[in-house]
Amino acid sequence: MELRNSSLETSITTNNSMETSIITNSSIAVHYVVGIVSDGAKEAIVIVNHVVLSSAIGLFGLGANVINMCVFVKQGLNNSMNVSFFATAVSDLCSLATLLWLNVCLNPFIDNLGLPVVFTEVQYLSAGWPHGCAARITSWITAYITAERCLSIVFPLKIKQMINAKRTTVIIIIIFVINTLSLVPEYATVYFDWNWYPTKNKTLLGLAFRANRPAAEGLVFTFHASLAIVSFVAVVVFTSALVIRLRSTAEWRKTSTFDPKQTDNTTARDRKTMTMVILVATNLIVCYTPTVSFSIASSLLPDFTVVGKQHNLFHSAWSFAFLFHSINCSINIFFYYKMSSKYRANLKNLFCGGK
Repeated sequence: MELRNSSLETSITTNNSMETSIITNSSIAVHYVVGIVSDGAKEAIVIVNHVVLSSAIGLFGLGANVINMCVFVKQGLNNSMNVSFFATAVSDLCSLATLLWLNVCLNPFIDNLGLPVVFTEVQYLSAGWPHGCAARITSWITAYITAERCLSIVFPLKIKQMINAKRTTVIIIIIFVINTLSLVPEYATVYFDWNWYPTKNKTLLGLAFRANRPAAEGLVFTFHASLAIVSFVAVVVFTSALVIRLRSTAEWRKTSTFDPKQTDNTTARDRKTMTMVILVATNLIVCYTPTVSFSIASSLLPDFTVVGKQHNLFHSAWSFAFLFHSINCSINIFFYYKMSSKYRANLKNLFCGGK
C-alpha cells in the first residue's frame, strides 16, 4: 500500500533533470522552511526504522515465510485455507524482499560508495512500487480469507461446495494478476535514465519521465488508492462480522446440541480456526492503519509531502509505516504455530524428520 509515501511519491514535471534534482535534493530545496522535525532527527529516525529495525525484522520474516510455504506445501494444497495461507506467504516474501532493498536504498550512508546511481530514485521503480503491489496482494488475500470464514459460519453445510481449493487458486491468481497489471501505467510513464545533477556535477542513473506522465499520474494514483483502501476496508468489515458471527454461532451450538462434550469439541475446533484467521486479519489491520492514515494526510495536507514544508515529518512518519509493514509480513508464523496443531506437527516433521 504505497499511497504517496516517502518511497513512492514523486513530484512530476516535464523537465526530467529538474524533477530528479528536486527528488534527490528535497532537503536542500526546502531547507529554508522550518518544519516540525529537523534534518538530523529525520535522518536518525530513518536509520533506526529502515536500516536497523525494519531490516532485522525483514530478514527474520524472509526465513519465516519460506518456512510457512514449506509447511503448507507439506500439509497439502488440497483445501482452500492452505492455498490462501500459502499465497499469503508468497506475497509477504515478495513484500519483504522489496522492502529490504528499499531499506538499502534509503540508507543515508550508501552514497559514500561513490556508485553512479541515485538510490533514492532507483528504489522508486525497483522497490517502492513492487513493495506496494505485494502489500496490496496480501491485503486482498486476507480479505478473501476472512470472507471465506464468514461464509463457512453462515453456510456451514454448503461451504465445501461453494469454496474449494481450485476456486480459491483461481481467485488468488486473479488477485495477483490484477494487482501486478496495475503497475503497467506507472512503468509505462517512468523509466531509468542517465541524468545530469548540477548539485553533484555528475551524470547519474536516476528517474526519467515520459511526456504523458502528468496526464497519467492522477489516474494511476486513484486506481492504486482504490485497490488499497477497498481491500483494507473489506478486511475490517469481514473481520468484525467474523467475530460477531462466531460468538453467536458458538452460543447457538451450546444450547442446541444434546451432547455437551461434542458441543465443546466442535466449538473449540471452530474457535481455533477462526481465532487464527482473526489474528492474521487483525495483524494486518493494525499494521496497515498508519499507511492508510498517512496516505489520507498526504492527500489533504499540502505541506505533508516529499517536498513540502513538513517533508522531514513526512519521511519520519512513513518510516514507521514501513516498519509496521515488515512486522505484518513476519509474525504470522507465530499465529500459525500457536493456533494450529497440524501446523506444529508438520513444522516439527519438516525440521526433525518425524523424530
